[in-house]
Amino acid sequence: MAEENEESIPLNDRTAREDTTAQFINEGNEPQDNEPQGESDEDLNFSGLSKEELLPFVNDPFWKKMRLVFHVAFWIVWVTMLAAAVVIIFLAPRCPHRPDLKWYDKETVYEIFPKSFKDSVEGSRGGDGVGDIKGIKDRLNYIKKDTGSKILYLNSIYESDDREHGTALVDHKKIASLLGTETDFEDLRKETKKMEMRLIMDFIPNHTGKMSEWFLKSQKKEGKYSDYYIWAPCNPNADSYPNNWVSVKGKRAWSYDNTRRECYYHQLESDKPDLNLWNPDVRQELESILRFWLDKGVDGFHVQNVQLLFEDKNLTDEILISGMPGNAYDNFEHNHTVNHPENAKILQNWKAVLDSYNTKPGREKALIITADDDLSTARIYLDAGVTIVRISPLSRNGASLAERIEAQLKDFNFGRIGWMFSDKDTSRLASTAGPQQTKALLTLQATLPGVPFNYYGNEIGMIDHPTLPIPLRYRTPMQWNYKGTGFSKNKSWIKNITFTAANTSYLELLNYSYVNVETEKVYGGDDISPLKVFKGLQDLRQKESFQWGKMEVFRNNNNGDLLMYTRRAEGFPGYLVAINFGNRKLTESFYAATEIPKEVRVVFHSHKEDNRAFRLSDQSYILDPNHAVVLEYA
Repeated sequence: MAEENEESIPLNDRTAREDTTAQFINEGNEPQDNEPQGESDEDLNFSGLSKEELLPFVNDPFWKKMRLVFHVAFWIVWVTMLAAAVVIIFLAPRCPHRPDLKWYDKETVYEIFPKSFKDSVEGSRGGDGVGDIKGIKDRLNYIKKDTGSKILYLNSIYESDDREHGTALVDHKKIASLLGTETDFEDLRKETKKMEMRLIMDFIPNHTGKMSEWFLKSQKKEGKYSDYYIWAPCNPNADSYPNNWVSVKGKRAWSYDNTRRECYYHQLESDKPDLNLWNPDVRQELESILRFWLDKGVDGFHVQNVQLLFEDKNLTDEILISGMPGNAYDNFEHNHTVNHPENAKILQNWKAVLDSYNTKPGREKALIITADDDLSTARIYLDAGVTIVRISPLSRNGASLAERIEAQLKDFNFGRIGWMFSDKDTSRLASTAGPQQTKALLTLQATLPGVPFNYYGNEIGMIDHPTLPIPLRYRTPMQWNYKGTGFSKNKSWIKNITFTAANTSYLELLNYSYVNVETEKVYGGDDISPLKVFKGLQDLRQKESFQWGKMEVFRNNNNGDLLMYTRRAEGFPGYLVAINFGNRKLTESFYAATEIPKEVRVVFHSHKEDNRAFRLSDQSYILDPNHAVVLEYA
């Protein structure tokens, strides 16, 4: 067939062929050699409609209507979305506030008297009948998992010439050889960090022992050490002393030193001379001690005998209380020797040292003191910047126990309080409260706003030894389990409770055959063991309302033995805590007294398993003597 030329192709066919060629090229493909070449790229570029071509459509009624419809629709959608956003912001439930809690706000402190906790099996000190640092490390799992405590507080572990109390310090920076080595301590600290536990230690700035290098040099008036302690001329033979100050132990607070031929001052026993904290060199030494242990990773300190740190510079006589006979300690107004205003100032300085190690969140350091049940003193020290002030919730004011506690809690509206029932110098909880009331008081301690401080053994109901000297009766070894009898070094038969691998311990024990950790773990029957109660309370404390919720205390006008208070954090379930401290069963309508929501559920009971839900407005709750219950409400 003869080849067609372009002029012979009909116009419509030619246009279709051009369109095909243009589309092919626009898709970015190169035409093949045997395919017809289209027009150049420049000829095929589409520039859209020109302004002149678009103008006729501007005033076209159809397009004007379409523009108006789209414009109105856009603004309707925009306004609707804006209104919805405003409604969501103002009417939707807000995320509950979560305060910035520090590690010491959230956990329970487990306090240990090291000689009495656990004698390790291995090592140079193991098996000698005395607890040690390795033994503590071996029982960290018990502290964290079985009791639910994540803060370990060690009483004095420093080298001392007073083996009974361990506080007549020879060296504030040296581990007592009786308890282990510096390596043992470092291993303990590594393990606590691995287990995400915190470590607090005693800080003893009030005094040293008489065998301290500082005191030995001060006796001889060597250089700056001459004024490290409080010395004054005296003549014991003529009964002439610097003033009438009495020690807390009930004897004269001045003792004569034959080497220096002067009297030195001691608020405690005569083997513990008081440091002179007015001396800047002494204050610098004490700061150095803090930094030494902070550099080893310690998380905080409990300042021992904080109320005794400073005394009147002029050694002014104290005033005998009117009508009080004799010279006993409690017969004087101790305005010159107790809670001196300088105490708060030096605590501020020590807190500043600790804060210098607070380099990022989670590394906060805690400065802790004890103020017994004196709330006014607690306020003073909290205002000075102390992290936690320990007091007892068992106030002396009031007729019944419930009323005494209520009076204490009514004043609780400030700072961090550490709630404690006992320590190495005071009677154990089960001895002061009795076996049944122990669990009720553990419930109180765990559900109050603040930080619980548990002295080892309280969680299993250990009691004081009645025949040991005070305060050794409070420090008997931890009762782990009962293994029968053994033959001691002095040829007498004794019981072995695995406190030690030896067949004897440095202190005599009491009711260890049935009060011990192993028995508590397998405790059966309808009742619940103190250890299980303690652990259950620590789990309950993790609830938001117990972590940071407000407390409201309610008075029951019908019965003075019933203590009631609520804990509630906004946006989270609230809790009513009710404790019967009396000796008779109570049938109570908590709803009438507290006006909490009607629908409640039992989430904790101190003496039995109970998780029932009920309506408070329809039912009263029966609470047996010394029992405690926690009710949850929306």
